[in-house]
Amino acid sequence: MDLSKQLLVGVALLTLAWSTTGAYPAANNYTTDILRLAKAAHIKAYLSTGEPRPCENFYNFACGNWPRLHPARLHNKKTNYLEELQELFVRKSADMLKSSKTSADSSADRVLKRFYVSCHAQANDTRSALEALLQVTDFRGGWPEIRVPSWYYYEYDWLQAVAMLKRRLGVNIFIGLDVVLDYKEENMHRLKIGAPQLPLGQRRQYLDSAFHEARERYEEAIRQKLEGYFPQQSERWQHEVAAQVLQIEQQLAKGLPHNPALTLEQTTRLRTAAEMKAAYGSYVDVSRYLQMIYNDTLYVDLYETPEDYMSNLVDVIRNTPKLHLANYTIWRALDTLDQARVPLNAQPGIWCVQLVRQYFPQHLESLFHRNFNNMQMINELQSTWADIKRVFREDLQASTNLHWLTLETRQKAIAKLEALELQFRNHDDTQLIRQMHGLNLHQDQFYANLVKVLQWRTQRHLAKLVEEPRLTDKVYKVPHYELTTNKMQIPITFLQARFFWDPVYPNALKYGTIGVLLARQMLHGFDDVGRRYDRHGYRNNWWDLTSETSYLRRAQCFQEQYAVFVQFRDKPVQDKGLLSRIVADNGALSIAYRAYSKWLRNSAETSATYQRERLPLLEHTENELFFLAYAQLYCSDYPESVELYEELPEPFRVNTALSNSEQFAQAFSCSKSDKLNARFKCALY
Repeated sequence: MDLSKQLLVGVALLTLAWSTTGAYPAANNYTTDILRLAKAAHIKAYLSTGEPRPCENFYNFACGNWPRLHPARLHNKKTNYLEELQELFVRKSADMLKSSKTSADSSADRVLKRFYVSCHAQANDTRSALEALLQVTDFRGGWPEIRVPSWYYYEYDWLQAVAMLKRRLGVNIFIGLDVVLDYKEENMHRLKIGAPQLPLGQRRQYLDSAFHEARERYEEAIRQKLEGYFPQQSERWQHEVAAQVLQIEQQLAKGLPHNPALTLEQTTRLRTAAEMKAAYGSYVDVSRYLQMIYNDTLYVDLYETPEDYMSNLVDVIRNTPKLHLANYTIWRALDTLDQARVPLNAQPGIWCVQLVRQYFPQHLESLFHRNFNNMQMINELQSTWADIKRVFREDLQASTNLHWLTLETRQKAIAKLEALELQFRNHDDTQLIRQMHGLNLHQDQFYANLVKVLQWRTQRHLAKLVEEPRLTDKVYKVPHYELTTNKMQIPITFLQARFFWDPVYPNALKYGTIGVLLARQMLHGFDDVGRRYDRHGYRNNWWDLTSETSYLRRAQCFQEQYAVFVQFRDKPVQDKGLLSRIVADNGALSIAYRAYSKWLRNSAETSATYQRERLPLLEHTENELFFLAYAQLYCSDYPESVELYEELPEPFRVNTALSNSEQFAQAFSCSKSDKLNARFKCALY
């Protein structure tokens, strides 16, 4: 069998091993040799076929074949290695959701399965989507030749129409309304009102001449959708309505910020509903709008953002014919339901899992966890976490490694580290069932189900205004450090078998992946942001002035080193969290590698141990495997449509961190003149 066939067989075997259902199985169904061969083939499949020198561009060496195997252009979105973990979760979830009902299913589980089955059967039924919309809207106006035989301008109340659609479908039309965390008081919510998210995005997409072709494509896409829903209507009508949609959104975009780089805080002001009513009058009556949303008069301060949007909206409402406003309103509502249609390049089963995950993230996690409970992976994470903490604790205790921190600050850092614990995602199933109470779905009525789900989700989201924030509201794909609790949250998807680690794999892979990811998040508790929160999660800067000054001086080395990365593929790089990311990337690589080295030294030093730390097909030492696993965590491909990179692209992140690693240079015998063996190495942790 030639090498290419070996690779195909190996990847197929690994995919089969990943897809094994049930609780984490021992390797009794697959021989150790086959599993190790499959993992080796998986690693080798991404290695560059052009054989670039590791010490010149290790990212290309480790990930050179990724774009060919996972091209971003096919999906018009970024592809990366960690997304494979999410795809594995989705495939398993599809099998789980389409399985017949079992006696162990809760009422919440049955809701998920009905929604999934109805989606799989009816998601592309345009007639059902239109019928569901017309049942929920109760319009007196908008597309009169379709809805009613006559239409009277004076009967149409645009504000009432958009408020009703916000309540029933959660769609923001003309006015964006959301419940967000208070920027200053993180233990409370606040209403944010202002600009909705427009389909094309920012101001320049609607108004700059450079995006003229993109606007033409958008207008044609609207016309084609209208043709699909209303084939009996003339092409002229379709063009007219599509043009009205684009024209209205262009007028709305005039109220968006000129500078898209401004933060939400920079474009927001605090006002009461009464103040906004006084400012915008009856054209955009904010008090009345909120009263219709909440069925009550609200006496609360609101975040208005951006500051110029609502005054511009007054002009739009005043100058736009009511028929156009009605057409736009019903189009946005229809487009909301149309978003559930299965795209041409998607598999219906996979797409429907994504919808279940979008609307019921916690419920799906709970069902997944009960079907794929993985205690061995949890134990391995705990063990690896203990090793990572031990290395960092020893650094903090030693007077040499982190001498730039004063003794007092190091002692406080040790106390914070000791209090930092892993928190595995789990849910109160009783509470989840209670949340679903009254949500009755039918497995043969997808769009009717979707309307019910959208209304259920919207009401729950709006009710957060009077609730305290909960960490379970957010679902992360990889481990995430929470500043305000000093806890590391481990998502359910992260606990899947044979992706990062298996008992038959070399431990180099575990430390190069799980170890690095845990160490990265841990260090966010000790960087320029984390130092402002103490071990209890309270805002309290626990660093003294000497330590802060030393940190900034050493961080300057990184900032100068990374300052050259202002463009990637002729597109700008604007990473607002660059310093925090740099510190985490470089420190995590060092800590995880030293944790692996300690494990290796403490293991029985026999030829069998070192043999187990190698893989077939790969002529790499155990140390080289560690760095390969690390680099392949970041294998990525970007579509040409990317306008700017909001995070430092992966090639820069991987290569620059490795250039600061003396251990990497030793593992690959890099010479002093090699690009990834920086003469002056930056270091913090």
